[in-house]
Amino acid sequence: MKTLKTLSILVITLTLIISCSKKDDGSDTDGASEFSATLNGGTYNNFSATLGSYTSSSANGLTIAVVDANGNTIRLFMNTTGGFNSGATKEVGNIDGNGFQTSALFRDANTQIIYNAVSGSLSITQNKESNNDSNSRVLSGTFNVTANFNTGTPLTMVGTFKNIVVSGL
Repeated sequence: MKTLKTLSILVITLTLIISCSKKDDGSDTDGASEFSATLNGGTYNNFSATLGSYTSSSANGLTIAVVDANGNTIRLFMNTTGGFNSGATKEVGNIDGNGFQTSALFRDANTQIIYNAVSGSLSITQNKESNNDSNSRVLSGTFNVTANFNTGTPLTMVGTFKNIVVSGL
């Protein structure tokens, strides 16, 4: 009988340890990555860019490079000024102590024209630990920038990104 009680206590203890060690946010995944942007200016009139694929990097700041469903590229680069916590806002043109500048660009897949940001901001609205990898962060945010082609033609890019996984941030 003593062995049965001991075994029962052991099973209950192990059950508690295992159940308490899991993340308690109701999800074992980070959620689907999302990206959307509206472009206006030049030949674009309410052009909608949506996520096709993306890459991210935490080298020298934070880079999110998106290829939209049409093959166009939108690249957001945030330098280290102010960190990457939820609520951080990065101003286009700001140069951090390592010489890296916050910026954004849009490259048209058909014409290969590149629009480089000249003003605006990029904001992180959420920065949380990944449910899948403790060395990664999951970021969401917004951006509102004005970019120019070398002729001075302005282009505005306004959008959001959600559940972008970044390793090593």
